[in-house]
Amino acid sequence: MEILDPKRNVGYGREEIPSVRDGRIRDLLVGVMGRGALDQVKRQMPHGADDVLAVFAERAASIAVRHQDVRELRAGILAVVISQAIADDPRESIAALSLLYRAAELIGHDPNSEFAAAGDVLGGGVSGLLEFLRRSPEDKSIEAMGYEEGDDGRGFCFISNW
Repeated sequence: MEILDPKRNVGYGREEIPSVRDGRIRDLLVGVMGRGALDQVKRQMPHGADDVLAVFAERAASIAVRHQDVRELRAGILAVVISQAIADDPRESIAALSLLYRAAELIGHDPNSEFAAAGDVLGGGVSGLLEFLRRSPEDKSIEAMGYEEGDDGRGFCFISNW
């Protein structure tokens, strides 16, 4: 879990997409969730990991579209669920949900089904996902969250307008 320590992730959001760190975090999340329930995973997370997970989720959305890879999408959704479960304010990762929702659409997957499947894998604790799905289409849009679709010179990416 050390890779999720915020002190080890200074500047992570500005790294080239994808990075080695993205792959390591993805693999860690998939492996950890394969071994335990959300409550167990929450207890293993270092303080501040919610911020690292939210950044990873935003990056995973871009990677999913760039590589047309549902595995990246699902890892991003998983990261948001864990982030919301351990955050002081779970609303901080809502922007990442909008990116993942749009990424699912762009790779030809039903976002509602992908979010619901995360709930099945995690066995609960996904109220933030369900609340997000109940939003109006305008409130789920990446534009409402301050993002747009773009290209970073190496391929597709979501770009923050903040």
